[in-house]
Amino acid sequence: MSHTAQRPLMDSQYTTATSLPPPAPYYATTSTPTTIPDTMPGPSYLHDPRQHRAPAAYEEEKEAGGLSTAESYCGSIGFDEREKRTYELVVCQQPLHARMCGFGEKDRRPIDPPPIVKLIVQQEGQQGPVDVQTLQTPFFVLHVTLWSADREEERNIISNPPKCTRVLMGSLVSSPSLLKNPAGEQGLYFAFPDLSIRTEGRYTLRFSLMKLASSDFQTDAKSKIIAQVFSDPFTVYSAKKFPGMTESTELSKAFAKQGLKIPIRNDGKYR
Repeated sequence: MSHTAQRPLMDSQYTTATSLPPPAPYYATTSTPTTIPDTMPGPSYLHDPRQHRAPAAYEEEKEAGGLSTAESYCGSIGFDEREKRTYELVVCQQPLHARMCGFGEKDRRPIDPPPIVKLIVQQEGQQGPVDVQTLQTPFFVLHVTLWSADREEERNIISNPPKCTRVLMGSLVSSPSLLKNPAGEQGLYFAFPDLSIRTEGRYTLRFSLMKLASSDFQTDAKSKIIAQVFSDPFTVYSAKKFPGMTESTELSKAFAKQGLKIPIRNDGKYR
């Protein structure tokens, strides 16, 4: 992957939520979808095979036995049976690289550029996305986890008995914000401006979308995952090898002007 300051124009949005425990994975099947156990009827979600296919490289690797389970990939488009809506995640600002932050707590270096994910909602039988102004946005949350570059192994924790240490640092949960991209188009975006990684290597990020229901506020509740999407692989460098931070993208600048708390740099000299 190129490490130049030149990057494609993208979109995003965000508001940091308090940390939540890692969500219980939900994987769609062809059978009757699982419903949320609750005293009130809750939504159930499918990953519509007509609208989504796993990346070709993933399917080839899976057929060759390179991936251990189908649970390594859950579709980027989820379908709400009750509301008859599809929820699609699009990574519109991909992580490029980062400088490892080690095991101290003071020298935290964020992933560059900050990952930004767009949520697109469509109503069955209608053309075009649902008007984002009509969505109950406070109930959507996006959770991020760290994976190996081949998407096969989760890399969130380093086990060094008797202790376990987090590898991915920062706010791991984001709420959506209503923002306009540089072209003036309004959308729902999740941003992760303060993620950092303790150890060098090649990684990818997995983003999992959840919609909180009344049952999720009960003791020991577990949220269903509506949709998941992986970022492109990126490299985390040691301090000596890190090529430096790049200039902020037009997308980041546009969102910062609208009040999104995201670091902005006007050149690539920051290391």
